[in-house]
Amino acid sequence: MRLKLKLILMFSIVIIVVVLSTSYISFKSLESAVIDSQLLQMGHEVEVKANFIDNLNARASGDLLFAVKNPVFVKYFELPDTKAGNIYKNDVLQFTPQQRTIKNELDQWIYNFQDKFSVDETCLIDRTGQEHTRLVMKKIAPDSDLSHEESSTPFFKPSFQKNIDEVYLQYPYVSPDTERWVFAYTTPIVLNDGSKPAFYHFEIPLKSFQDITKVDQGRAYVVDSAGYLVADSGHVYNQSLNSAPFGQSPKDFFPSINTISASSEFNEDIRNILASDNNSTNIGHVTYSGEDGELHYIVFKRLPMFGWILAYEKPYSLMMSGNYSLHNLAVILFVISLGIIAAGLIAIYVLSDRITRPIIDFARECRNQDVSNLQIINPMGTNKEINQVIYAFNEMIERVNAIEKQKEEFASMVTHELKSPLTPIIGWCQTLKNPKLIGQLNSKQFNAVDIIQKNAKRLLQLVGDILDVQKLDLNRMKFDSQPIDVDDLLNYMHNNLQNIMAQKNINHINSTKEQLTVRSDRNRIEQVLNNLILNAVDFVPSEGGKIEYGAQSKGDEILFYVKDNGIGIPPEKQKNLFRKFYQIDTSVTRKHGGSGLGLALSKGIIESLGGKIWVESELGKGASFYFTIPIDRIKTAKSEKVIDVKDQRGI
Repeated sequence: MRLKLKLILMFSIVIIVVVLSTSYISFKSLESAVIDSQLLQMGHEVEVKANFIDNLNARASGDLLFAVKNPVFVKYFELPDTKAGNIYKNDVLQFTPQQRTIKNELDQWIYNFQDKFSVDETCLIDRTGQEHTRLVMKKIAPDSDLSHEESSTPFFKPSFQKNIDEVYLQYPYVSPDTERWVFAYTTPIVLNDGSKPAFYHFEIPLKSFQDITKVDQGRAYVVDSAGYLVADSGHVYNQSLNSAPFGQSPKDFFPSINTISASSEFNEDIRNILASDNNSTNIGHVTYSGEDGELHYIVFKRLPMFGWILAYEKPYSLMMSGNYSLHNLAVILFVISLGIIAAGLIAIYVLSDRITRPIIDFARECRNQDVSNLQIINPMGTNKEINQVIYAFNEMIERVNAIEKQKEEFASMVTHELKSPLTPIIGWCQTLKNPKLIGQLNSKQFNAVDIIQKNAKRLLQLVGDILDVQKLDLNRMKFDSQPIDVDDLLNYMHNNLQNIMAQKNINHINSTKEQLTVRSDRNRIEQVLNNLILNAVDFVPSEGGKIEYGAQSKGDEILFYVKDNGIGIPPEKQKNLFRKFYQIDTSVTRKHGGSGLGLALSKGIIESLGGKIWVESELGKGASFYFTIPIDRIKTAKSEKVIDVKDQRGI
């Protein structure tokens, strides 16, 4: 009996040691996984902010180079009067009539440029340091305010060292005119003989750069080569410190890195990062112990701009914030250990079935999960241990879903960033085509600008479709609700499509025979009809093409239709037709273009408006697309318990 007790005790001790060791290893492994996940997310945030900064610099440089493409700059400095040198009266630069005429044209161009772009100040400075024009906050400076002492500025000599299409970026300073901290961008004016008589200069506020470092958790900051914080989410900057000289970073504006931590380990880490390879732009991370003894994590990346360092920092407690699975795991392991000590081997046998069955059920639930739509798993029975694991698993699902949401928001941000430059491209193309604004283009130039404009519009439409699909995916698309005269809508579309149909010799017919009214979103219904009709245009024959569209009443709904005599759609292709990015012909030689978003977007819009959309087609016999819209969307929404649109928030 004593031997049996000894054996049981010995075996129990072995089990306890194994369980406790395994528990500790499991706990540390999960802790490490959480830290790695947080570092990955921080690295992603740093990449996003670094891209924002790069885009800010690229846009500013691009805007500056675009401005000096106007031939009026060269025209002004090619004037014999300008080449003859500056003439002064009472220390004020004098302009000849010819100079004044071109200067007025130059001032108007710079005014229009400053009106369209986020620029505080622009000026034109010649090699003597004389300003020939200056605009501050879209106000043209009078002749008496034009300075002839600009050669003392730090960007004066470097500006003339740049070649055509090159930009010099000046370290932040306080502008004497706006009394705000700014970046300066300059580029030389290059004449036909290669000489550089002047440079064009503009300033953008430093605050637009500093705002990029804002974060919801932790602290993000940018460190310059001297160890000053040129941007810091944890510091409020005085943007009008007008006592700061050019080219310096005064301590009373740019705080030292010591304001983040006085830890010698932290200071050494920052010095090592600043001294590292200037050409490396890879993401890195370091740790240091703060004054309170807590471990801090820093993820960093070197910026091309002045070799500054962008850093994102979180303490250990914040890294662990929200990760209750660690605490739960510790409790579970402790309870299991006590159970093993108290019950011994008998308890293990008794509990085996209780433990293994929920695990099997849990594994089955995991296998049945749709990876594209992870769902929370309900607790299984009364087994606390397995339910704790399920709770931890559910928390992981919530974090994965949260990451997916971040990815969607990032895609939306990128799409917006793509859309922003397209609008001015289209606008400037239209300006270039207007001889009254820019000058007469020859036919070859006009055609080139026209092609650029058409392709920019096409890309803008694609970006718009992507944005709409993104809004639908996030349930953020807004809808309006108003009475719509269906006949008026279809006649309006018929008139708008005349040119497109005439170009392709297509007979298009509005076959509506009823006076119909529906309460819904006119713009979205028009968007869907446009998608369906223009899609049909691509597939009807070049000779004898016919497209018929219209609407008819169908109980408490309006049935819209678009029919064509095109090539038709194979039955096996129809079931996937309304999926995002789906193409009927996926070969590299396919004849019909398109992003594959139009039909998916149409389906999302119609279903959001309470209707349905479908297709009927036979190969070689054309295709017919149908969709329904409730006659009164408000009544339908109430009956279906759907949140309506114009006066509701959240859609």
